[in-house]
Amino acid sequence: MDFIGSDSDALELRPGLVFGAVDRLPRHDTRVRTDVACLLRVRRSAAPFGEDEELELQRAFVQQLPGSPDGAECQFTLRYRRMARWEEEQFAGEYRTRHPALARMYFRNGGSDLHLIDLSFYVPPFDPSQLEGAEAELDPVELAEQREAAAILHFHLWALERLDDFGDGVINQVVLPELWTCQVHLLPRLWALVAGFCRASGNRFFVASGAPPLSVLQQEERLRARAEGFELSDDELTVQALVPWYRAERWQRREDVPVEVALTLDALAASRAILARQEVTLSSIGVYWPWVQDLKGMLVPPTAAVSGVFARSDDENGPVGVMKPPANEEVKGILDLAQHIDEQPTNMLQREAVNLLHTRVGKGVVVWGARTLCEDPTWRFVNVRRLIGYIGKQIEFDNQWAVFESNDESLRQRVARDVRYFLKDLWEKGALQGEIPSEAFVVVCNNENNPQSVIDAGTLVVDVWVNPVQTNEFVHLKLTYGDEIVD
Repeated sequence: MDFIGSDSDALELRPGLVFGAVDRLPRHDTRVRTDVACLLRVRRSAAPFGEDEELELQRAFVQQLPGSPDGAECQFTLRYRRMARWEEEQFAGEYRTRHPALARMYFRNGGSDLHLIDLSFYVPPFDPSQLEGAEAELDPVELAEQREAAAILHFHLWALERLDDFGDGVINQVVLPELWTCQVHLLPRLWALVAGFCRASGNRFFVASGAPPLSVLQQEERLRARAEGFELSDDELTVQALVPWYRAERWQRREDVPVEVALTLDALAASRAILARQEVTLSSIGVYWPWVQDLKGMLVPPTAAVSGVFARSDDENGPVGVMKPPANEEVKGILDLAQHIDEQPTNMLQREAVNLLHTRVGKGVVVWGARTLCEDPTWRFVNVRRLIGYIGKQIEFDNQWAVFESNDESLRQRVARDVRYFLKDLWEKGALQGEIPSEAFVVVCNNENNPQSVIDAGTLVVDVWVNPVQTNEFVHLKLTYGDEIVD
């Protein structure tokens, strides 16, 4: 049996079956993806970048930077990678860091499309003698900390706003694996920033992790101090010194609450307070705990592995796998959980909607939770939030053709008909609940929600209500011992 390549100039044909290679036409996927993750890492450089840096040096003007009333020009370097499978050579020189371990766990758990964004920035120092007004009365050290915090928040938002440019619009899971080890002092503000961004973007979901073992925080702080040429005492490595937003007085008499659980609960409370002031819900963030130990013994957050579980669950439960909660699923590539806690702290975390990883006999480590941090029951479950995001993005994608069309009755009927066909297909596949289609969804696109004032503004309004399949968290069995069966 011979195979003939399409680029062959001369072929010696012999009797038998001959296959000819055909140039494949480009494939255009019309389905919005739900299984693409991004590992985002933003770090501050202690020194300006040299001209011989391997990565291209870029500059960004950051406004309203403490110490610089008119703003300041910051340097940054950016490295972007996209991986479709695990490639060890991609992480040359990073073997002692958590980044390659996280990528490996993502692919081991079923992920197939991973984007990695590494951004390092440098903020120029300020001149205390040039300060005016209230800033002139501040401690220069305190002002430098505020300056660094503002820059960290700025560059995180800068990177998030460019996810569509990096990932061609397909990135839908956001993971920031180094918040606890690099920016723990800003963690509630960063959680709120990313959760708000994901909520505004519609179909993105923030996969976050709870606190690591305290020893990890202490070790990271020791390494940072040694890199700057000094050693830290034990008093400088207490949880109160390491984490400024930790409410020590709340937990000092609770011996049944491990400090890592207290840190996780405090981070949730602080993030909720920030977003409550912004009137933004926490429906686009799920928190997973505890950290895990990979097969090489390194302690890593569970987020990358959970993102891989998301992708695997979506693929195995297709064609609309996003409707299934990514829970009761095995997490592969784990040697052990970093911490095992008693029932009381477990209940405290579960009441605050933290999704726990548990060890189950015969299944290994499994994801044992599928909740968002949203207190509204409508958005309680991860799969509901992700399903609604998928529906909205798919409807937006399918109806791009309607832009610049004549906004008349014919257009409105056609758009409504297309949306109904799509939602009916989801209902038939089991993603929406209801005995009949009208119980599963309602689509309105007519003169009622498109009066002349809306048409004159160049807008087409389509109101869609859907009834997603809800998640079953508990199975209640009644066992009766006796001669009679009691209903």
